[in-house]
Amino acid sequence: MKVLVTGGAGCIGSDLVEALLSRGHHVTAVDNLSSGKLEHVAPFLNLQGFRFVEGDLLDPNLLDGLLRDVEFVYHLAANPDAKFTPGDATDKDLRQNTIATYHVLEAMRRNHVRKLAFSSTSAVYGISPVQPIPENASYPLPISLYGATKLACEAQISAFQNLFSMQCWIFRFANIVGPKTRKIGRTVIGDFAGRLTENPGRLLILGDGRQAKSYLLSRECVEAMLYVVDHAGLPLNIFNIGCQDSLPVNRIAEMVVAAMGLKDVIFEYTGTEGGWRGDVPRFQLDVTALNRLGWKSRYNSEQAVAMAIEAMLRHMGIARYAT
Repeated sequence: MKVLVTGGAGCIGSDLVEALLSRGHHVTAVDNLSSGKLEHVAPFLNLQGFRFVEGDLLDPNLLDGLLRDVEFVYHLAANPDAKFTPGDATDKDLRQNTIATYHVLEAMRRNHVRKLAFSSTSAVYGISPVQPIPENASYPLPISLYGATKLACEAQISAFQNLFSMQCWIFRFANIVGPKTRKIGRTVIGDFAGRLTENPGRLLILGDGRQAKSYLLSRECVEAMLYVVDHAGLPLNIFNIGCQDSLPVNRIAEMVVAAMGLKDVIFEYTGTEGGWRGDVPRFQLDVTALNRLGWKSRYNSEQAVAMAIEAMLRHMGIARYAT
């Protein structure tokens, strides 16, 4: 099968590319490299079944050429940094998430491509009174521009699916972790490791440290996506992708400190409930539907984070301090 992966040089996107190639598919990856890295797809560049294109989905002329003879689109490209910082353009998420997704959908319509898998986010739920959060949670109310624009993407996908006889899969991700790093939008592990490298005696933690979220390894996220595509056959399929627990930020900080061999590190906090305005302090996804379909994560949040910490420290070349 000929597949297009948008955001294919990203941390998750490149893992997906590798998995699709291992299945024998012909894969084109497109990425503007604003956050993704060419090194993530470098191992595949000489493979006959792989092509990399540097390009931006906001260029409406780009996609028609990429979609010729394509049968399936995995749309992972998005604004890589969910945080809104005062002074940021308020249309950043709108352009990179919602408008880019419209360009993908419209190009698919023009080129008669009928199958799409989309990486959404748990941020669409906002602060849910129901925990764990099921896919049919009533009236999702995002509290971030990132979550709001991802929810708008989902609505567009639902409309295009219905009007133009597409088949679509929407995945609402937990926090995805792994060894790879992005140019912008660092994960909590990369943030802690970077801060401790600069100052091994103190660690600034955004928020109050009690934020607790679900974490899943990138390779397990990819496995789950492919499993759902293979086994969920409705015209529109929406699944939470995650594990069955959550992990506090303070515990992640302790784990990074221990993995780096540090002692007596002083934790300091910004003191807000969330790490930044628009951050959901606590969430756990209900993954019952995913489990009933037949897929379950092998690792809980703490195990996934521990594996990601060790792999990321190696990847970043951060040596363990003497204890």
